Amino acid sequence: MKLHPVSSFTTNIANMERYDRTYGHLYNATGYTDRMTGDELGVFYLKKKGPFWVVSSVGSGP
Repeated sequence: MKLHPVSSFTTNIANMERYDRTYGHLYNATGYTDRMTGDELGVFYLKKKGPFWVVSSVGSGP
């Protein structure tokens, strides 16, 4: 998510209790604004790849 660690401290993140085989676990983010576009990011998917968790997809809703 554009590597803005300060924004991650002011963002409320909630687990949506959904799992997609392709994208991973779905989370809702409130208060995170993409600095490039100025848009608030609504949801994102986290997927585990080896020992790391990566953001596999970002969007405005499921």
